[in-house]
Amino acid sequence: MDDDLTILGVVPSDRKKLENMGITTLEQIAIMSVSSLGMGSSKGTMLVQRARNILANENILDIVITNGDLIEVTSKKTDRAVVKSILNALDVYVVGWGNAALTIEGNVLKLSRKSEAFSKVISKAESLREILESKKIMEREKSGIYLPENELRRFAKIRGFDGFWENVFQEIHGNDILKKVITASMFSTFEEPVHSLIIGEPGSSKTMAKEIITERFSDITTIGANTTRSGLVCHLGTGDLGVLPHANRKLVLVDEFDKIPGEDIEYCYELLSNGKCSVHSAKLHQNIESNFIMIAFANPRSEVFGKNALKDIGLSPLLMSRCALVVKVQNIGREDRLNLFRKKFYGTGELKEKHDYYDQWVKLARRFEPVITATEKNVHKYLMLMNDIVEKHYNTTLRRDLRMSDYLRRIPFAIARSSFNPVDNKVLRQAETLIQESIATWG
Repeated sequence: MDDDLTILGVVPSDRKKLENMGITTLEQIAIMSVSSLGMGSSKGTMLVQRARNILANENILDIVITNGDLIEVTSKKTDRAVVKSILNALDVYVVGWGNAALTIEGNVLKLSRKSEAFSKVISKAESLREILESKKIMEREKSGIYLPENELRRFAKIRGFDGFWENVFQEIHGNDILKKVITASMFSTFEEPVHSLIIGEPGSSKTMAKEIITERFSDITTIGANTTRSGLVCHLGTGDLGVLPHANRKLVLVDEFDKIPGEDIEYCYELLSNGKCSVHSAKLHQNIESNFIMIAFANPRSEVFGKNALKDIGLSPLLMSRCALVVKVQNIGREDRLNLFRKKFYGTGELKEKHDYYDQWVKLARRFEPVITATEKNVHKYLMLMNDIVEKHYNTTLRRDLRMSDYLRRIPFAIARSSFNPVDNKVLRQAETLIQESIATWG
């Protein structure tokens, strides 16, 4: 990977001078004056300007202009070097008489009119905003999002989290908790995945849920029973890598998760926890990095559940703990089965008609980062509930442990993301209910 000086195009002789001065980063160069670099006027101006342009381009997330008197720039970071770079990109000067007044609130730089020269800042901001919008469009299209963003957001907000699972899985009658759990996983991100595990007897609509996702959504990796048995991370017999190392930035559907060979489970622990693992065997020595979201399906230990469902979980507690949501699903009853046959026969439903909207809704939502607006009182109540769950199930086969500290954030964030909303009190209650309902399926 190129370092900052290489990115700036610094030649070897100048690199040595800068390194001797302890200057190796874009941030250091961005806050320096041309004279302090000691590279001469022309070369120094070029390096400082290039460093500032790169930092501004990397950090500006959004630009909003209000009535020609206020510019709000949302930035990833607001340290000295980044702020200086953004102001430079906008032709802002705040010293002396200045052309703009600057205040910083959180990660937002607010620039207000201070003189007539502010019109030049407005002009620069408009140009940067156009470039930024063009860049966002290119990034969205690269991710498979070609429908207009405002149209997708409107589509999502009308339906929300509940509208998604009700419409997407309307062919499945009953088992609402199954639909909610899968939806939470789908709206999580590859950096903060909500892995989920669905355990049910044959005929409990697990296969149908998997088929719906596979048929109507893209960037899906499906893993069948044969692959599961030979190794998800590594086939130790042949030394070949399994499917998970090649599933980076994919939604992974795993069948018969309970059939993972014992020697492969250790690698699954690491990969599911942090997206990284090291495989060292007689035939393979490799460091693996793969960030994915997994929805796994498994059968009870004896194919059917007994009176105590927890005793029929055929997976190790440590593997269970890698899944944020674990749910037991019921078999489909006669009436539900007939309703399913009827819908399959007529082929109705919004998902079939607008599957591209649903697919791109998920992809766009994963790019959205909600803010937390829930009250401290509600957050405390939510955290106390999570603590009670860990205390109760730490030593059971369901195994809820300290990894819940990650899940308790990821689950409400996934729900909020589905509607492009903040994590407010309502979202927190939805997350709380979802977690409680998933655990309640075990009796």
